[in-house]
Amino acid sequence: MDDLEAELNIAHDAPEDDSTSQERLQIPVYIQYQTNEKGAPSSMNFLKTNRKCLKQIRDAMLLHNWQEALVYYNNCIQTLEAMSVMGLHPTTSEIMWRIGTEILRHLPNATAEDFNAVYEQLKNNGVKNFSKICLEHSFHLLLNGQMDEAKRQLSIGQSWKHGTFTIAQGDTKKLIQAYCGFLDYLIWCKKKSSVPGTDEMSRNCDMHSCFRQASVTLKEIISQPGIWDPFVLSFIDMLEFYNDEDGALEVLENYAYNEDFPINPNAHVYLYHFLKRHNAPEAKLIGSLKVLQTLVPSHELMLELCSLLKHTKLMSDLEDAFSISMDLLEFASWKCDIKAWSCLLNIMKILKRKKCKETIKKEWKSRRPLWFPLHFRSYISKKDIVENISLVKVKREVLKIVGEKDSPYCKVFWKSKSKRKTKKWTVWENQ
Repeated sequence: MDDLEAELNIAHDAPEDDSTSQERLQIPVYIQYQTNEKGAPSSMNFLKTNRKCLKQIRDAMLLHNWQEALVYYNNCIQTLEAMSVMGLHPTTSEIMWRIGTEILRHLPNATAEDFNAVYEQLKNNGVKNFSKICLEHSFHLLLNGQMDEAKRQLSIGQSWKHGTFTIAQGDTKKLIQAYCGFLDYLIWCKKKSSVPGTDEMSRNCDMHSCFRQASVTLKEIISQPGIWDPFVLSFIDMLEFYNDEDGALEVLENYAYNEDFPINPNAHVYLYHFLKRHNAPEAKLIGSLKVLQTLVPSHELMLELCSLLKHTKLMSDLEDAFSISMDLLEFASWKCDIKAWSCLLNIMKILKRKKCKETIKKEWKSRRPLWFPLHFRSYISKKDIVENISLVKVKREVLKIVGEKDSPYCKVFWKSKSKRKTKKWTVWENQ
């Protein structure tokens, strides 16, 4: 393989002081291509040069030499353009699009025009990714508050056609359509939050026009199987604003319970929060959370489920709450959570008050082999005493109810407590 510096026309023996480095970066790098028998550059040579350029870009990016990376990047763009002229379809076009935006984000003097220029240039080089680049271009424009231009880019991407229509192109078009509706929703939000002026009727008409455009697009998209969380929330926000609670409930229930849709715990979370906002009956709230519990038993809403089950006054619900609270504490993220332990302790006290000790003993017997090494070893007690004494007290109460007050966990607590008392008396006597 030819020497990289020679092929890219970069002198590697030059001293690396600041002035030389700046001069080197300002000099354009010319790529020399070998020709085939007909005098045209060979495709293999293009690919080899492009591969070397990508390696130099990677090294420069890893060292955060963004200006140097930009120089090599410009050369890669030249290669892609030359390959397009030759009728070749470079497989690295998407990589170049990602790299270009990353370099520009880190250049301190990069402007919005620079981003637009890169996007437009790459759309022509990577025609297969044209729609995707339009979508990302619209994201960048949205971040800069250019909603009208972002909408124009989405429209261009949506109408783009190239070659044989594939499933991947269909998915991209579907996503672009969804973001068209989302953009209409953002425009609706902007009009909704604007200060009412003298021409309030005109403002309301504009709002309703945006609502109609957004709702038609979003309703069509979220009716198709898929994960559409931000688009569902946008549609629900608009429906609630216009007091269409029945329509919003129908959308959320379809999103959560439709068997054609992929399993999505968030759908049940959104449904529960909607029901709670609109004061739905406890039975509906419990039903939605029970489905969520089967999908994500460690979800934070399980504490609310336990609270709801405690207030139904049904023994079966209380037993379910007891089991759910213990399930929650078997996850590492909840091991030291005082709310989860307090929830368990309250349920156990209610069961004890209702003379249901057998229920407690039965559940504890099945879980004891796991719970002692997980929660009640002596070293855990020492750690809890240092970090959270309130948690120690709650866990000690739990052990007393299940008849394990002589466990190592409790013994460490009593030893620690007696030591603290001895220290207090010693200080008092010395005074």
